[in-house]
Amino acid sequence: PDNRARPIAAPAMRSRLFLISSILAQPHFTAVVSSLARGAARAAVVTTAEPKLKERNRNAVLARETLLAVGVPAVEFFDFDTQPSAALAAFDLVYLAGGNPFYLLQRVRETGADTVIEDMVESGRPIIGSSAGALLLGRSLNIVPIFDTSVSDLGCKDTDALGLVPFTVLPHANRWKARFADYTARIAAAGVLCRSEILEIDDDEGLLIDGDTVTRIGSRFPSSPVELSAQPTA
Repeated sequence: PDNRARPIAAPAMRSRLFLISSILAQPHFTAVVSSLARGAARAAVVTTAEPKLKERNRNAVLARETLLAVGVPAVEFFDFDTQPSAALAAFDLVYLAGGNPFYLLQRVRETGADTVIEDMVESGRPIIGSSAGALLLGRSLNIVPIFDTSVSDLGCKDTDALGLVPFTVLPHANRWKARFADYTARIAAAGVLCRSEILEIDDDEGLLIDGDTVTRIGSRFPSSPVELSAQPTA
């Protein structure tokens, strides 16, 4: 993806978010993760998006190991399917693991976890979202079937995500770019359907949102700012 400054809307809250496409355990992410985790006594790795694998999800396991490695004393798996969403508020940092974004969105809404996550973001507690977790924090899930028809929408009627950032992410952009000759047209269609800017994230990239600053982190280029502008019209 283009790592030059691009106009998007500024987040409305005191956000400390890191949106990634794949695994957290990448060397060029270490400084970001260490900074987000500084002072955190407890972190939660939310496994809900993987209804079958749960805490056996490889990315969730690696995320837990990564957070322990940067010095978080206690890192626990957490699941909205079996634990009360209010209990998430006891954690200082949350990692939302990947899986089915529609299932994650449904469970977050049904359990009231959306309010808990919003309160955590507003208070400045860091949230890391990977793939489905990153999609949850953005504007819309309408982008998913444009690129990946293998993901079931589970009959989800309301595909508006939490909107904690004013754009929609496309995880695994490098894969879709290699697969689809009409990739650019699909991105344009996604922007219309999602009513927002689309920010692409390759599997080795992440978007760090710190207040009103968005920075693209990658392994192949220096960290680069993403310029912010006015909210796009819904």
